[in-house]
Amino acid sequence: MLAIMTLPASRTQATMTRSEREALLDALLLGEPELGFTPRGNPDPRLVRLVRLLGRQAARGNFEAQGKTREPGAS
Repeated sequence: MLAIMTLPASRTQATMTRSEREALLDALLLGEPELGFTPRGNPDPRLVRLVRLLGRQAARGNFEAQGKTREPGAS
C-alpha cells in the first residue's frame, strides 16, 4: 500500500473527464474580478462578509477562552 502512495507522478494514471475539468475550471472563477479593498467609496461586499465572519469567529474564540480561564463558581 505504501509503495502505491509513493510512486512518481509519471507512473500513476490520473485521468480527468472533460466534465470534471470544466467543473474545476468553473470553480476557479478565472473570469471574476479580484477581491479588492477600496478605502474610499464602496468596499467589495465579499470582503465585508469575510471580515464579519472572521470577527464573529474571533469573538467566539475569545469568549470561550475567557470562560475556560474563569474560576469555577465565579460569576
